[in-house]
Amino acid sequence: AFAQDTCDAHFTRSQGMTNALTEAFAAMQAKDAARMAKALPPMETLLNAVPATEIKPEICNGNRINVYSRYHYARLNFLRASGVDTGFPKDLIIVKQPELNHGSVAYAIGWIKYEQGDFAGAIAAFEKGLAVNPHSNELQNEYLATLMQLKRYADVVAYADRVITSEFDITDETRAKFYKARGVALFATGDLAASLDALTVSLRYQHDDDTSNIEQ
Repeated sequence: AFAQDTCDAHFTRSQGMTNALTEAFAAMQAKDAARMAKALPPMETLLNAVPATEIKPEICNGNRINVYSRYHYARLNFLRASGVDTGFPKDLIIVKQPELNHGSVAYAIGWIKYEQGDFAGAIAAFEKGLAVNPHSNELQNEYLATLMQLKRYADVVAYADRVITSEFDITDETRAKFYKARGVALFATGDLAASLDALTVSLRYQHDDDTSNIEQ
């Protein structure tokens, strides 16, 4: 069991990840397999120390509401503007904090493991990252791609549906990717009509020659 960080402790932990993360991204950009492998252990140690629970908005110093993701920032402000009770005092300001490195560490670990062909390890890293920040579009994309690589087609469809129907801050480009993955997965399961429908919707969000060829 881990003690959940609060307020400034989130930022302190995030800062402590910077050096390992900088090295990992440099290795990833250089596509240096040996360097990437060397970067993994320190990042895994950091990620393992993070509680597998979502970092949610909280009252800090008694004078503000700290918010740690774009999703929650947009959601709280929308609810407040609509006069809906957010569960927080109405007189406290909502402050969007800097993006934490927690999700980026999970992303880097999963990306490297994917490149190594360790898809089970990649899934585990992405799942940990999504437990901490379930609304990270970057982690959602990588998680979906890894499910596809593992041929877990039913999970691809279920997860794509979940993101498409519950996330309100994703771009049309991202929606196109999720509908495309949904379409390919449905095709693999033999549901041709539903596959064609998903691919058609994907093209409406963003035209892509590859998707168009699959549809044909």
